Amino acid sequence: MDRSTVKEVREILRQEIVERHQPGDLLPNERDLALRFDVSRNTIRETMIHLEALSLIEKTKRGARVRKPDFGIMFAQLTQHFDTSARSFTDVLNFRRINETGAAPLMVCHVTDDILARIRAANTRMADALTAAEAAQADYDFHLGLVEAAGNSVLTRLYDVLSVPLRYYLEVGKSQKLDTETARSQHERIIEALAARDDAALTRALSDHFQHSSDVLADWLAAREGGPEPISLWPVRRPDR
Repeated sequence: MDRSTVKEVREILRQEIVERHQPGDLLPNERDLALRFDVSRNTIRETMIHLEALSLIEKTKRGARVRKPDFGIMFAQLTQHFDTSARSFTDVLNFRRINETGAAPLMVCHVTDDILARIRAANTRMADALTAAEAAQADYDFHLGLVEAAGNSVLTRLYDVLSVPLRYYLEVGKSQKLDTETARSQHERIIEALAARDDAALTRALSDHFQHSSDVLADWLAAREGGPEPISLWPVRRPDR
């Protein structure tokens, strides 16, 4: 079977599903699709398997039916590309920095008492954690609460589907008790600013927190890779031409 043909048919149908169909619509049957694309029914069957794996369709007795998009499944495919390189650690930290500090004005507008209570509880759990993994989970919960406070469903979903690599990278700082205590204190500043609905103070507190995280990560990466000096993670400098 020609894999390039399967890919071509899959991309055409994927685009049509997004642009022309609604959840619940039935796609043409295998015979009609095979005639349309001038391919074998086996090619159409494999194409449907791919579309089902992407959560775009579901098989029913009446044929392939369009599903409501599950962006979590689509975003989750990104996680396989994360590794333990210095570049990946840096990119993850800066992804969090850019999104959370950028969302500060939204956080102060939409935060609720329930979210404030949850991030306070997460900060306490982080300080009381007995292992780096437990502390990292609590730290992740704290920052997920901040993202939820912004009221942006896309950003919240991204943090949700990237939870595994985000928690993994958070364990780096949590392997040191002193860093965890510093993070707890900085988290308290963030909570105070958020509770006061002070976006300027919140932006400063978040900026200071991510600078501290950047310093810790830079020292850790330099020690791991045998560098004589900590590397700089922010601002990202343009490479020499």
